Amino acid sequence: MKANLAQLIESTKGKFFSVTFIKNDGSERVANGKDFYSHLQRGGENKVAKAGYTSFYDRNAGHWVCAKGERVKHFKCGAIEETFSV
Repeated sequence: MKANLAQLIESTKGKFFSVTFIKNDGSERVANGKDFYSHLQRGGENKVAKAGYTSFYDRNAGHWVCAKGERVKHFKCGAIEETFSV
C-alpha cells in the first residue's frame, strides 16, 4: 500500500483534514473529516477494517466514510500534505 491512511489520520491529532480518493465506481470524492469521533462508535464489529478500509467521520456530509489507502490521491492537514498517484 502506498499510503497508510490510518497513520496519516492519526498524525493529525484530532485536527480536521481533507482526503481526496477514488470511489469504487471510479468517481473522485473529497471528504473533510476528523478523527476524534471514534467515541460515537458503539458495539458491533468494524467489518470494513478487515477489507482494508479506513473509516472516519465526514463533517460536511454528517456520516461515516470509508476509503482504501491505495485509492487516496491527496491528504492534507495543516503542514501535513501528501499527494499520491493512483
